[in-house]
Amino acid sequence: MKRDVKRLLEELRLLGPSGVERAAEAWRAAGDQEDRLRTTAEKKEQDDSDWREAESEIFELARGESWLSVPETDRGSAIAAAQDALLAVLERDTLSRSDYRRLASPMAAALPWLLSGEAEDRY
Repeated sequence: MKRDVKRLLEELRLLGPSGVERAAEAWRAAGDQEDRLRTTAEKKEQDDSDWREAESEIFELARGESWLSVPETDRGSAIAAAQDALLAVLERDTLSRSDYRRLASPMAAALPWLLSGEAEDRY
């Protein structure tokens, strides 16, 4: 699994309730702009074992205490933001900079390194 994917999953695991809520609000604010982009990226990733494994892990960690402490609608939006960030990280080399930013921005509300330009940069 890619290093950036592992980092994303680890930081999602450590995300507290306020981070989950920030990501959920940002994802809802992004709205329909990402739908087309998300659908295209998901189709590319359907046969990718890294995608399947990481997506499964996102659903697993969303059962954690921090994630369960927020309302279900926020949790669902935050999961969608995490999936979009995963798509962005996996497709970073093939996405335009603006498409990457559109997918990663909602989760970057809680994990700013996604938009720092330097995935290795630790906050």
